[in-house]
Amino acid sequence: MRLTAALAALLASALAAAAGPVTPEAFERMSEGRTLHFTLDGRDFGAEQYFPGRRSLWRYADGGCAWGRWYARDGLICFRYDLTDDPQCWRFEGDGGAGFSATLIENGLPSGPLLRLSGADERPLDCPAPGVGS
Repeated sequence: MRLTAALAALLASALAAAAGPVTPEAFERMSEGRTLHFTLDGRDFGAEQYFPGRRSLWRYADGGCAWGRWYARDGLICFRYDLTDDPQCWRFEGDGGAGFSATLIENGLPSGPLLRLSGADERPLDCPAPGVGS
């Protein structure tokens, strides 16, 4: 647990030190090979494991999982998952302190939840489908 908290604090402080949007290059450096955990209003929202080649595996709070890929578009980090046709684009930001957040953006405007990074580790996600996760 200490490793998770320490890794999350290190990632958050590295990204948050510079207030404002996180570049796609910085996002790739901080995410690849790690699993990031997100909360919404202090409650578990989900976690995403990041692989080389900008591949990812999202695990919903209810335990369901979806494979995806992320890409950069107009300074945003966009995800396209196997279960949906429409991409989801997020603005990842540091707040200049120890916080790190992600905001869903649609048509250039914030349109969804403000997620907070609550933890990070290098453990694979536990996903129920054969061949998914650990």
